Amino acid sequence: MLAPGFNEDFLEFESKVHQVMKLLEDISVANKKEGEDVKKPEKDIYQDIDKNNFIVTTRENSVSVNKKKGTPLEELQRTSDSAIEMDKFTFMQQLELDANDRHKAFKERERIAQNFRALGNEAYRKANYEKAINMYTKAIDHIKDSPILYNNRALSYIKLKNFKRAIMDCDYVLNKLEEKNLRSWLYRSAAYKRLGDENNFENSIKLARKNNPKKGATIDEFLDKLKLEGI
Repeated sequence: MLAPGFNEDFLEFESKVHQVMKLLEDISVANKKEGEDVKKPEKDIYQDIDKNNFIVTTRENSVSVNKKKGTPLEELQRTSDSAIEMDKFTFMQQLELDANDRHKAFKERERIAQNFRALGNEAYRKANYEKAINMYTKAIDHIKDSPILYNNRALSYIKLKNFKRAIMDCDYVLNKLEEKNLRSWLYRSAAYKRLGDENNFENSIKLARKNNPKKGATIDEFLDKLKLEGI
């Protein structure tokens, strides 16, 4: 049996100790549970990756992409642009070479045509009109857009009284090369005059004056020569 007064004090002390121990136990349990429930956050493996810094890996190869090189599509576009620029350069270079070749070829044809023209003029002065026509034709084979060659050949045809053929050469010049060419109009008028076609003769003279208003004196002189020849 406990002494009077001791029982109450002891019981009160024991109760306090028990409360403290219970509190410590509760705190320990709480800390342990909190440690189990709260896990350390895992590092996000993508947090250091942005659109300018990543590697795409496939089974066969890997393609590194960064801002300096650009995407494969951009690389392809740059390659395509470079190829196009090279093609343009090559094309223009080829055009220049072709133009030079064409110019050289033209100058050579022109030189040959001039030689044939000179031979034709010499034959005409010697009244060898058939040879003159042959030489002018050879010249035309090399230079097809020279009114002088057609006019010279037309005059040679007139000398041989082949008036229709002369008119064809004059019409070619007037319709295809030079519609105001005075010599073509005059030779045309002479050919029609000798064919007895007064309407086309007068029309040719009229058009000669219309297309060459400052050459009236030359036209009048030509008509005087036709009269002297009794045509």
